[in-house]
Amino acid sequence: MPRVVISGYYGFHNCGDEAILFAMLQALRGLVPGLEAVVLSKEPGYTAREFGVRSILRDSPRQVLQALRSADMLISGGGGLLQDVTSYRSIVYYLGVVSMARLLGKPVFFYAQGIGPVNTRTGRALVRLVVNNVNTISVRDPESKDELAAMGVTRPAVHVTADPVLGLLPSSIDRKKGREILLSLGIDSGPVAGISVRPWKRLENYKKVVAKVADELIAGGWQVLLVPVHCPGDNVTCREVAALMRSKPHLLEFNVKYSDLLSLAANLDLAIGMRLHFLIFCVIFGVPVIGIPYDPKVNSFLQSMGLPPGLNVENLEYNQLSLRVKQILEHREKVCAGLRERVAFLRQEALRNAALAAEILKFR
Repeated sequence: MPRVVISGYYGFHNCGDEAILFAMLQALRGLVPGLEAVVLSKEPGYTAREFGVRSILRDSPRQVLQALRSADMLISGGGGLLQDVTSYRSIVYYLGVVSMARLLGKPVFFYAQGIGPVNTRTGRALVRLVVNNVNTISVRDPESKDELAAMGVTRPAVHVTADPVLGLLPSSIDRKKGREILLSLGIDSGPVAGISVRPWKRLENYKKVVAKVADELIAGGWQVLLVPVHCPGDNVTCREVAALMRSKPHLLEFNVKYSDLLSLAANLDLAIGMRLHFLIFCVIFGVPVIGIPYDPKVNSFLQSMGLPPGLNVENLEYNQLSLRVKQILEHREKVCAGLRERVAFLRQEALRNAALAAEILKFR
């Protein structure tokens, strides 16, 4: 029975990362019969129950070492693990797990990672030192491949694929649950715009801009839902935007699971978002999106979808965002058709990650 250890940002109740794990496991189980996965998690009990896997505490070196010793492979990913913008400790932790696996002679597969930004000299040196010794690398965008090359990673060959979540079939998501959530919030008819915001660098202006555009949408007959993706931080920012509005939006106050948020995305008609996976959830269902990037990964994704660059959160202007909304709605059918075409292509690229992992296991 093949056994893999999966290392990523799991058990933190970030809907994007939990959806990555869900999509990875679904794709891997479809290609590797009898796969046994051990997931490193901040909250192992939750991860084990939610995903039907064995899960151990990610911060316990003893448990991690034991799991790696009996594994056939370490999967590092997916998501943006190798970056030092939020914390230098992130790079040290994830590369530390990789180094432990290599010291034990275990193959390591980087699964659809988003690389960077890595700004510190030490961080870049660590990436070069460790990543040159892994077995197979796939990244979710061309920019990540370029970043690895810029840091001196020359082997192995880097496969450009797509984010694992894009591998999910819309038909596999229960839209009814999302509709029930909308009804519970008093949203029963008319077009719905979902807006996802997060705290960023103590900036305040972007909240005022988003609030003004949300008011404009409501005045035009739309219902606006503010959607937190990572709680509790996003909840606070959503409430701050709501407080700045003249009209009353709908606010998703309670914490939802990644599966609920996917279902909710299926019932939206427009999405404006900062977080990458909120935008990914929406395009899976052909919902037109407008990105407000705080990180290069958001623009990389928008480019992969054939969409214009997002409007940077650090200098967001009302006229820009309002105009972008008008343009999207004016050409909505064309935009939606383009999204469906791009998602169909990227779904195959996302599933290629699992095929690369299965190829390694075949020779163990």
